[in-house]
Amino acid sequence: MADQLQEMLQKIYAEGVDKAKAEAEKIIQTAREQAEKLTKDSEIDAEKIIIDAKKKAADLEKNINSDLKMAAQQAMTSLKQKIISSLLSDTLDKQTEQSVSDPSFLQKLILEVMSKWSPETSAVLSVPANRQKELEGFFKDQVSKVFSGKYTVDFSPVMTNGITIAPADGTFKLSFTDDDFTNFFKSFLRPKAAQILFGE
Repeated sequence: MADQLQEMLQKIYAEGVDKAKAEAEKIIQTAREQAEKLTKDSEIDAEKIIIDAKKKAADLEKNINSDLKMAAQQAMTSLKQKIISSLLSDTLDKQTEQSVSDPSFLQKLILEVMSKWSPETSAVLSVPANRQKELEGFFKDQVSKVFSGKYTVDFSPVMTNGITIAPADGTFKLSFTDDDFTNFFKSFLRPKAAQILFGE
């Protein structure tokens, strides 16, 4: 009986050990499969992160290059405009100022403006105060010949050259100063200067 009991215990022990080994193998196998799955998932995630990072880096590089190109174009355009403005200013400013300051040009300008002004509208003509002596007789003798309407002359201490004319009610004012002529000529000469200087 002791032998049978011993044999039964050994059998139970062997079955328990076998069962435990099988269970352990199963647990180990499941752990391996989960570890492989986690490793594979991690590799996929890492690959995705790398692809996304590369795409973002490529997009960033593209945007930076585009911004740099636009900034370079704007800087070049600004530089060209400054060169043209400087060239035109050097050429036109002095000559225009001299022309508008010339008494005979000023008189011709006044006569031309007054000849086009409607006699039905009273005019206020402003000229530099430093021209008063040389122009007073001119207004009496010649302006009345080309303009039959009512006008007043304002010898302005703030004006340095040229003339302005406005209706008596002040609704608008036409200005013919060296700055006005310079800006007028620049608007026409700027495209030609750009073409000559930069082939545009």
